[in-house]
Amino acid sequence: MSILEGVESVLDLFGHHRHEITFNDVLDELGLAKSSASRLLAQMVRYRLLELQPSTRRYRPGALLIRAAQAATQAHPFDEQCREILATLSDATGFTAYLSMLDCTDTVVLQRLNGSNPVQVLSPPGARRPAFTTAMGRVLLSRLPEPEFSARYGAAGARKLPDAPAGCPATVAELRERVATAGAERSAIAVNEGMPGIGAVATTLADPLSGDVRGLCLSFTAMQVSQAQAQALRATLVQAVAPVGQRIGDPLWLDAASLI
Repeated sequence: MSILEGVESVLDLFGHHRHEITFNDVLDELGLAKSSASRLLAQMVRYRLLELQPSTRRYRPGALLIRAAQAATQAHPFDEQCREILATLSDATGFTAYLSMLDCTDTVVLQRLNGSNPVQVLSPPGARRPAFTTAMGRVLLSRLPEPEFSARYGAAGARKLPDAPAGCPATVAELRERVATAGAERSAIAVNEGMPGIGAVATTLADPLSGDVRGLCLSFTAMQVSQAQAQALRATLVQAVAPVGQRIGDPLWLDAASLI
């Protein structure tokens, strides 16, 4: 394994629902010898790709990576517009807000705003989840043309989806139906589905210049919000996104004047 391959493999560990990694994580998951792992981690700390927490001996993304991530975010004003919407809603509701994208059949968290009353289970930037299990995922899938959806999930409606949690679509046919509903409503709600005890409302925004599509989501503890309140929260999210979509020329929102 080259040094760059090693660096890539170590950094990829942060994409698996964790903020920190340990020396043993590198040994167990990358299969490196102790001497090789120690040398690699030491070099990554030296060059500010990682930061070692002295008290816990755990590694976090280093200053150089954080600076690069911030620069990447600032270089995409579309993402900043999405973040502004979410920041306003998170401040108003206290709920956790997420900005995500679709990668094949997974959603990937790009940004998270905790809010004043965050849920207990937080997904860090880079975290992935199967798109069929979340409101965010299904509303992002609703943006796909039919051929792309079939390429990712297959055309056989009876095909089982892997390890489908309770409340989530169990087959491709069920997923198509849920995705069609999300597309028709420009939004989705999920409560006690992919993550028990957690609810979410989500919608999407697309940049017609770059073609980038983003999912915008508010997440809450299921016990906090009634069904009627969840519907109202979804309406609030849609009403916040619609005028931005119209301003930037997102086709989904151009005929949504009645929502504003």
